[in-house]
Amino acid sequence: MKRRVIAAMLMGVMLVGTAGCGSKPTQESKAGGQTPDTQQSAGEAQTAGTEQSADGAQEIKPNYRTVTEAMDWGPAITKVILDMQTTVDSASFTPETFRVSSERKYAGMDFTTGKTGDIDSIAEREVTAAYVSDENGTPNEDGTYLTIEMKIGPENVEGSPFNYDFASGKNVYVETGYLVSLAEGETLSSKDGGAIAIQETDLAGNTGNINVIADSFDCSGTYADGESKIALTYASYVPETAEEGKTPLIIWLHGAGEGGTDPTIAIMGNKVVNLATEEIQQYFGETGAEILAPQTPTMWLDDGEGNYLNPAGTAYRSYYTEALMGLIESYVAEHSEIDTNRIYIGGCSNGGYMTVNMLIEYPDYFAAAYPVCEAYAVGWLDDAKISAIKDIPMWLTAAKTDGTVPVFKGSIGADYVSYNLELDENGEAIPLDDYSNALYQRLTDAGAANVHYSLFENVVDTTGSYMKADGSGAYEYMGHWSWIYTLNNECVDTVDGTEITMFEWLSQQSR
Repeated sequence: MKRRVIAAMLMGVMLVGTAGCGSKPTQESKAGGQTPDTQQSAGEAQTAGTEQSADGAQEIKPNYRTVTEAMDWGPAITKVILDMQTTVDSASFTPETFRVSSERKYAGMDFTTGKTGDIDSIAEREVTAAYVSDENGTPNEDGTYLTIEMKIGPENVEGSPFNYDFASGKNVYVETGYLVSLAEGETLSSKDGGAIAIQETDLAGNTGNINVIADSFDCSGTYADGESKIALTYASYVPETAEEGKTPLIIWLHGAGEGGTDPTIAIMGNKVVNLATEEIQQYFGETGAEILAPQTPTMWLDDGEGNYLNPAGTAYRSYYTEALMGLIESYVAEHSEIDTNRIYIGGCSNGGYMTVNMLIEYPDYFAAAYPVCEAYAVGWLDDAKISAIKDIPMWLTAAKTDGTVPVFKGSIGADYVSYNLELDENGEAIPLDDYSNALYQRLTDAGAANVHYSLFENVVDTTGSYMKADGSGAYEYMGHWSWIYTLNNECVDTVDGTEITMFEWLSQQSR
């Protein structure tokens, strides 16, 4: 794994994301991103044309667009859809027919000098499938579009539409293009049997992107606090089955790396879009659940000066506290379909801190909470705060190998990613009285009757798709990324003798 990626992991943020939601994004989406209204349309891209090659083949330089999907490690560009302008014979090609490379342009850091500069990175991508399709990449027997699928994985940075910007501490968009050509000696055939050659595509031919699931969200939300003038952005999802006054609301608060002014980052930097899938929505009955993902321009742990609140200090209240509550109340007031007795709040890392902060500040508003790897320091807790929130149903999640918000003794490994647990004389990991451990213990000590804690040994791939380099087991993510288990609904506990998942439990909570 590249050192750039490793260092960003140490910061406890996801590395990848994508452009725009609810519409096709521009080919030049960057941090703070252009809105769908300012994107380059297919007509404004390079003029795709056909020529006759020396050997008589029809020579085409197709325009194309990409498909991005949110994965456990963040978004990945999974497909390129070529507009071939002619019907292609599906029997005339295989995945081996094509050569594909990504081109990623961004301002990055040279780790040998510590200096930043403009980087233009071109890297080959492995083609895994190719087929005739419609314009959205859905397989068809006949058509003028050709879709190429590519290998993805947590270490395949060449497939990422993001780079981690150390200056801002945020994920930012890279300018992405795809170089698609035919392998040496290969040609395609049209449906009528004519030979087709492809002129290599380039960045100028990129006409947009499809964000799977995220395109069903509205990412245009903005809120300005009347008193402080603090501006927040947000993404939202309203199920088609929503009913007046009966639809619960799930709020997700992002981590440090997903701050900014483009809410797409907040829902795809982590796999928040999964909340809109049937896998999660099924628990919320006929109405489904509405989703609200607020985004801060900096981070939730902001002290008001753009600095992190000090875990060892006495200041614990987020600069964004009132503004976030104002956004939530405003959104609820504008959406009469929401059941105000079933508003749930959660988030990861920075967002986990903010979840606890909001519960303490507004203990009577939320029906339940689900903080993940939460960063509310033990020094900020006191008996009065615990007493105020002990009756709020809560489900905590963390991993023992979390080196960013540590709940067990240990040290960061030489690879800057792993967290090596310190063991006692009996060979047992040593818990720390801080963050999720401390909150859970104090709540239970105070008599909290409905609090759960999913504490994982580490964070690993559970799909069976990704393995360690030596093949010895499932791929292991940074231990801070326990939100992977939350967003995949893999947190499970036994309640009244019955095993229940976190989101099934959440759906049952009401004020």
